[in-house]
Amino acid sequence: MEYEVRALTPQLAECFTDYLEGLDFSYAPHWATCYCRYYHLNCSREEWVGRTGQENRKESLEQIKSGNMKGYLAFEKDKCIGWCNANDIHSYLRLENSFDAIVKDQKVGCVICFVIHPEYRGMGVARILLKNAVEGFKAQGYDAVLSLPVENREEPEKLYRGTHNMYRENGFTEIEKRDGFSVMLLKL
Repeated sequence: MEYEVRALTPQLAECFTDYLEGLDFSYAPHWATCYCRYYHLNCSREEWVGRTGQENRKESLEQIKSGNMKGYLAFEKDKCIGWCNANDIHSYLRLENSFDAIVKDQKVGCVICFVIHPEYRGMGVARILLKNAVEGFKAQGYDAVLSLPVENREEPEKLYRGTHNMYRENGFTEIEKRDGFSVMLLKL
């Protein structure tokens, strides 16, 4: 199948929120209100749980329109079928200082979340989004790309950070393991 990947732009902001609002998050209901803001904020767990979907949606739209929230959308014809949150590591405030020893003085991108439409899972959409993210980071002069995949064989629909295999296939190397997830790096 042919998929088209587009970088998230202010013109696609509503497409992004409409896509997320059209998905069934019954397997993880708290994701329905995230709008991919979780890693962009460095608030306490209590503050995060207290945020509403409308707050997160509004903030996502504002951040996309200002150019601060970045990533890629996948389409089959005019239908949005996938999302990849890919941005500079420093834009993910929740991860702030967690990877300083790896990042050092380098310009490092990070791929943190994939949200693939259920009808398109297992069809290579995340891999295509990842490939485009890596190409985008290269074009922007990044030194490396970081990923943080989690192993979850019991609930594969929760592999929202991508799979180890898909990163390995794209040249990422596991450099360490932390609390249930791997730290993988691709030098560009």
